[in-house]
Amino acid sequence: MLIQKILMSQKIAEKIKCKHGLDPIVAKEVLEGYSTCYIGKAGGDNYMAIGLCSAGYVTVFFEYEAGTVEIKTAYTSSNWQIDLYKKKRG
Repeated sequence: MLIQKILMSQKIAEKIKCKHGLDPIVAKEVLEGYSTCYIGKAGGDNYMAIGLCSAGYVTVFFEYEAGTVEIKTAYTSSNWQIDLYKKKRG
């Protein structure tokens, strides 16, 4: 997967900040370091990325099409997501 462009609507950015208590920049930070995060298929064109960044472990759900990523949501990773990341990334 080659990520060339990362998009996030203002509505999604507000949701990430208000509902999940994360700075929306963190979601982009995880995807910008996509070579070091775990990415798994979540169905259709949807994917889940789990990465370690300045805010700790963060899970990002996004759509991917032709090099463009559109972030749908992001939140602090749960214990099972952290375990999955550690297992897959070593």
